[in-house]
Amino acid sequence: MARLPRNGADIHHEAHGAGSPIMLTHGFGATSRMWDEQIEEFTDRHRLILWDLPGHGESGPPANGMTQDSLAADMLAILDDADAPNTVLGGLGIGGVLALRFWRAYPERVRGLILIGTLPGLRSGAAREISNGQVEALAASIERDGLAALRGGAEVDRELQSSPSGLAAAARSMLKQHDEGAQAWLGDIDVPVLILVGSEDRPNLSAAEFMARTIPNVKKRVIARAGHAANIDKPAAVNAAIREFLGRLPR
Repeated sequence: MARLPRNGADIHHEAHGAGSPIMLTHGFGATSRMWDEQIEEFTDRHRLILWDLPGHGESGPPANGMTQDSLAADMLAILDDADAPNTVLGGLGIGGVLALRFWRAYPERVRGLILIGTLPGLRSGAAREISNGQVEALAASIERDGLAALRGGAEVDRELQSSPSGLAAAARSMLKQHDEGAQAWLGDIDVPVLILVGSEDRPNLSAAEFMARTIPNVKKRVIARAGHAANIDKPAAVNAAIREFLGRLPR
């Protein structure tokens, strides 16, 4: 476990196992502990690099001016610190979004992408305005009511969070959408991609289908009877899909 100073915030990150690296990024309101089932499954052959997003878990609050692009740069710094030059990136929700952003900025560092319950962006400005209003309402409720206002699925653990103000700031910085996101360049992705989505994660089922139609080298799996955090709800099915995907990656 280590702490990396980045833009005024100390970023908690940790590595488990040995072998080809996989970096996993959690969703909003979660921490790196949401990947415990994957630590148990994959560290026989892989080195899992995990981190807590700013304002989450053991990481400090986000610095002023934090964006999805600055978070991708934080991921690069963590990978450099871990001596991981060529990595499979995976993430849930905003973690998947950041994996996509990282590929866009640093494609030479990415071996493959694993996107779980990920919305790549919203093309409509009106839809982004509605979504950003919902993010602002969530942030305001966390500021007003504390961690009791934190919503989410199995991945969200209020007991592992310490700073309502940090979470509210993180929501405003990383969840608000100011452009169409990865939708503009999904067709340019030149590494293998695995899309996983829970059958009960209805907001992201259509997004998963859209990405599966748009990304060139992609495989999609719908995980039966799983919600947003499919890796927690159905770890055996998710782990099997990931292991198959990793086995097919070019050496």
